[in-house]
Amino acid sequence: MTDDIFHDGDVAAAHESGGAIACGCRTVRLPRVFGFCGGVRSAAMALQQTLERHPATRVWLLGEIIHNDTVNDYFRRRGVRILRDDELRRVSELAGPGDMFVVPAFGLPRDVDEQVRHLAATPDHIVDTTCRYVRVIWEFVERMAGQRCTVVIHGKPNHPETQATVSRALTPENAVIHIPSVGTAAVFAECIRAGSADAYPDEFVLNPGRLALRHLAVVNQTTMLYGETRQIDELLRRAAADAFGRVESLNTVCRATQLRQDAALELCREGCDAFLVIGGYSSSNTSQLHRLAREHGPAYFIRDADAIGSDQITHYSPDQGCEVHTPAWLHAGVRTVGILAGASCPPRDIGSVIRRIRELSS
Repeated sequence: MTDDIFHDGDVAAAHESGGAIACGCRTVRLPRVFGFCGGVRSAAMALQQTLERHPATRVWLLGEIIHNDTVNDYFRRRGVRILRDDELRRVSELAGPGDMFVVPAFGLPRDVDEQVRHLAATPDHIVDTTCRYVRVIWEFVERMAGQRCTVVIHGKPNHPETQATVSRALTPENAVIHIPSVGTAAVFAECIRAGSADAYPDEFVLNPGRLALRHLAVVNQTTMLYGETRQIDELLRRAAADAFGRVESLNTVCRATQLRQDAALELCREGCDAFLVIGGYSSSNTSQLHRLAREHGPAYFIRDADAIGSDQITHYSPDQGCEVHTPAWLHAGVRTVGILAGASCPPRDIGSVIRRIRELSS
């Protein structure tokens, strides 16, 4: 197999055919929009070009370029040194000023970003692939924090993007609230009405001594479900109105993520006998697609085609937090297989799954 993960003949054919592909006795269907978005492709290509232009220079990737094992392994094989999250703040101990530094699409916490810019020999030694949607969020939360506003972030608290946003949203003069789900948003809404956050989980409140419940600024991690972001915004707006407060919000769900969610939902509603959701288990946008798919039929969250065996499939169970094995998933009653792939899934992984289904259906 070619090592080009960015192009695939079967994926190109799927685009041209409108998403339906005959695979022996079965049909594979893909949504009208799937796989790499422009921002992810741009970030990966920027790293690729850095390697080509600086073949004799050490290249450091400051965290995973995106949350996809295939893509990150591809660059490791080419000599890229990828720092783990727990190594980021030690970058000045590990790297030298003459090295090249690549900032991933999620961005960096402010203190790490400043450390890297101080370390690099020149600005040209830094390749910044931070997504433009993420930068819009940073500008908004910095402005709101300057007004001593409590910044509310709907997202996964430990996600690199959220952590980078918190580093710009939190000051000694304001507070930050994490809202990981609609359920926690409902709890926080009641706190707003009560005028106290005592009932809200402590781990989701940063700098509680500066909490201002009557002046909130709401943003979302860019890869969350669009429908849930709207629901949370409405919950908080109604609560603030009841408490004579105000909410300023910014629609920060990435347009590419929203398009993939809309297209996936369209395919799910049209119906398939089973769904395969391809991507990294830590990928937020891919996990959201899995949440959509499992509401419409059997849905299997897989890394790549290696997960699909002749008699069972190995897939990630968010409920159990680990991989599980399901036998006989591709039984005779499965005539149509829907494939969903998030914005971080490279074409080769999608194409490999198509070919595996074709092999098992011949």
